Formats: sequence, C-alpha cells, structure tokens
Amino acid sequence: MKKLVMAAVVPLLAFGCGDDPVDANGDGIADGVQTPDNVSVVVPAKPKGTVSGQVLTTQHKPLAGANVSMTIGSDLATKVAQTDAEGNFAFKDIPGGAQVLLTFAKDGYAPLRAVGRVPVEAGNIPINDGNASFGPVVLSESNGTVKFTLISPTGRPAEGVRATLQVESAGTVLFGPTDSTSSTVVAEATADNQGIVTFNNVPPPAEIDRITTSAVYKLIVYAHDANGDGILESNGRTVSYSGSGLLTGANAKPLSLAFTYDPVEALAVEHSNLAVLRGGSTVPQYNMLKTGESVYIVFNQPVQTNSVVVGLTDEYGKESLPINKAVTNGGTVLTLSPQSVLPGKEYNLYYRAVSLNGDSFSSDTISFFGGDVASPQPISVESVRFQEANNTNNGTIDSSVTAGGGEDVYVNFNQVMKARVGTQFAVVYFHADLNNSNTIGDAVGERNPLTGKTLSPNSGFPLVSAEPLAPIATRTPAERPVFNFAASGYTTRFRFRYTGNYSNGTTTVPYTSLNPTSNFPMFIAFAALDPTVDAYESGWGVSQTADITVNGSTITPIAVPVATP
Repeated sequence: MKKLVMAAVVPLLAFGCGDDPVDANGDGIADGVQTPDNVSVVVPAKPKGTVSGQVLTTQHKPLAGANVSMTIGSDLATKVAQTDAEGNFAFKDIPGGAQVLLTFAKDGYAPLRAVGRVPVEAGNIPINDGNASFGPVVLSESNGTVKFTLISPTGRPAEGVRATLQVESAGTVLFGPTDSTSSTVVAEATADNQGIVTFNNVPPPAEIDRITTSAVYKLIVYAHDANGDGILESNGRTVSYSGSGLLTGANAKPLSLAFTYDPVEALAVEHSNLAVLRGGSTVPQYNMLKTGESVYIVFNQPVQTNSVVVGLTDEYGKESLPINKAVTNGGTVLTLSPQSVLPGKEYNLYYRAVSLNGDSFSSDTISFFGGDVASPQPISVESVRFQEANNTNNGTIDSSVTAGGGEDVYVNFNQVMKARVGTQFAVVYFHADLNNSNTIGDAVGERNPLTGKTLSPNSGFPLVSAEPLAPIATRTPAERPVFNFAASGYTTRFRFRYTGNYSNGTTTVPYTSLNPTSNFPMFIAFAALDPTVDAYESGWGVSQTADITVNGSTITPIAVPVATP
C-alpha cells in the first residue's frame, strides 16, 4: 500500500520541482503525464458544456432540417445548427453557467424561442461535459386557415373591419432547463363584403389542440370607422378561442360587434363649449362666444342630419338671426355658427336633434353671451326710451296721481347686467324741478346739478331689471317672440317708473311732464350703492361703481298706436 502511494506522489513531487502543472488542452489531465498511475486532476479555468435537444412535430415525429440558432448571453454572434433525421441537434464547447437563447424555425412551422442555462458544473470535478438538454421541442405546422364572421352593430356584415389573430403557445419545450418559452403566430386580415375575416398560414386548430389545452387563438377586432370621418361606428372586441372549440364548432357562431354608443341610451349632450348646454353654470362668464366663434354640441351618439332644427334671436326675441349649422364627425358633433355676435349682448338659442336610431331626441333653449372672458367692456347707456300711456302720444314723460301710475322709462345699456340687490336699488334722478317749487332737490327724483342735493339719500326712482320675456312688453300691441325662452337673470334693459305728485295748494297734482326737447339731464346713481350688499354686475362679473349722466334730448318715446274708429 505504501508503495502505491509513493508511486502516485513521487512523480508529482518530481514534476512539481519546476512550474505548476498545466492543462493546456482542458482535458483534466496535466500535460506530460503518460501513465494512469500518475494522473493529476486540474480544474479547468473556463468550464464548458453542451447544449442539445430534439425537435418534433405535434404528432411527436422527428422534424429534420429545422434551423436552430443560438446566442450566448449578450454576445451578438449567433451559432447555427440543423436537426438531423432524428430531429436532434447539439452545440458543443458552451461556457458553463452561460444563459442561452435558442430559436427554432422551419418553413411551414410556427417558430419558437426558449431561454435556458448551461450547468455551472460543466467541466468540473468529477470530469463531466455538462449538458443543457432542450426537448423534446414541439413545433406546430402553420399551413392552416382560420375564418371568423363579423357582424356590425346594425346586424349587417362588418365589411372592411380589420382584425388580428394571435395564436399563442404554438410550440412548447416539454422538458429541459428552460427559464421561459415563446411561440406566437400573428396574422392580420380585413373582413370581406360578407363580414368574413380569413387568416392564412396559421396553425390549424388540430395542431394547437395537440400541444396543450391552454393554447389559444386570440382574435383582436379593431374598432371601425366606416366612412373615415374620425368617428367609430363600432367598437372593437377581443375574444379567445381554444383549439378544441374551433375544431368542434363550439365557437363557430358569428361575432357581433357593439356600437360605440348605446342605442338604447337617450340622446344627450356629452360636451359643449357653452357650460349651460352640458348642464353647467348659466352665468355669462362660462357661456361667452367671441366674435366669429361657433357653438359646439357633442352628442353621446350620432344624430340624423336632416332632423336638426335651430333658432337664434337676440334677448328681445322679436326676430330670427342668421345662424349656420353643420353636423360632422359621424353625426355626433353639431356646429352652430352665428353670423354676428356682439360683445356684452345676450342671445337666445334653440336646437332640436333626433338620434340616428330615431328613438329619442335632444332639445334645449338657452341663453349665451357675446364677448371675450379676458376682455371686460366698460358699461355705458345705449338708449333711453319711454312708453307712452293711455293713447296720449304727447311726446312727454308723464306722471300720475294714481297709485303706481306714470310712464315707464326703459334704459338700455351696451351690455347685460344683473342687479344683485340686498337693500337698495340704484336710483334715477332728473336735474329738473319736478314739483314746480322753483327749487331742484326738494322732491323725490330731483337732484341739484350744482350741489348734488337730493331730498334724502336714495330718494330717486328705483332702476329695476326689465328683461324681455314673452310677450314683448315694449311693443304695442305686445308681440310674441320667435320662440319662447326663459329668463337668464341678465339683461341689457332696465326701467324705472316716472311717478309722483305734490300739492299745488288746493289739490294734489302729478309731477310735471318732462319734455325731452328741454334737454334736462338724467342721472343714474350707482356710486351711492354699498358694493358689499348691492351691485349691478356686468356679464363679466364687474360691478358698476360710477354714476352715469344721460342727456335728456336723447330720450325718445315708444308710441302707442291710436285706435281707429
């Protein structure tokens, strides 16, 4: 026994007197050692192994001539092999521990990719060529044709609808050191005039069914815009089918597509650039149109183009204003373009539209306002007119001794306002001697032009809103509007009633009649209001805080027709 040990050790000692043993050819035996009794095992610096496997058809027959390409780690170089008559392949001298990507391909078969790792022990003690064995690898044939029938939401063939078929798990690695596999066949097609979409060169259902019951045909139908107007007539769908389901006809019935809208749902406005049309705020700041801007009404579903009826008036409603209409985007967008919108003015808009399926309609009457939210306009008086009463037509503003008597004076501003009155209206004074006392400022409605003296604070004629509504009261006889509309709370028209009386020493008589030709000034007192309580706000939300003086000569009468005998 000792002799055997010495035989093994002495040569090693003799050999080790110089350089350390070297294994240049990587065979695990120190170079220069000839006899088995003197074997010295040296661990290779770079262990190597083999990647091999077998490729089969879904019927488990060897697949000869399949191309197998391999990349190692991040190396861009590719090794290529081909399966032999038994479907076998092998790659030698692969670094131990390396991650490899294998791609299996052959014309007429679905490609497959698999990722695995060569054993780290390759080439280590004991002497061993580590093998990463892939397989059997099963590839399905891809020479089949699969068809589906698509039906549009209207019940007609869905001609022109595009679709994609993804056959997932078209191949598999039955055994082996695989971290992951991927075998997906993708095909695209367009439905013909019968709604049939045909996918060629895909794995037949029988092939997929033999691989695994979890393999699926994933049909992706695209949402469809039939006329290219940017609006989808039908929604897309994604449906998965099993190979056995297609084989047995369990999934053979036509696939129905859905509307992009619910035809049972009532027609409604989904969006608009006017807040009031989409159920939002009615205040002017959110319902302003710049000059040249259109009103956009977006419906939740298409409407019949010929069903759309629109009307436009100013706030008086006495005449129709020109407005253009257009239905676009597949019938879902109604564009209304007024020919003239003036800043600060109020307009009444009416529309009515019927759903494309004819089952419901949408209509509304709203107020909107001209102007740019970013550019408030200063308030001024455009006109003052008084309503002649009792068929007098005498051209003067008359008072009356009767309660509430007297003639109404209408003040039209250049823009809409809203009176937010808590305790006090703005009042109107005249720089005139209304009670014939030879003094101005000692009666209600009088204001001294030199001293500003009034009978008492706020002792003028209250300025109240006179928003035009049906019937149009400033016309005699009263007119009906083009279409009925509701009050917005904002108006360009306000009024006060000229009424009052005094004692002439013997009896009570009405205030003196005012003749506009006498050129008396009219004074509207806004500055006296407490802005924390009372305010006359414009459509931009700006309070009027400056008094306004009107030249009496600009006041004109509204005549009353004289009855014919």
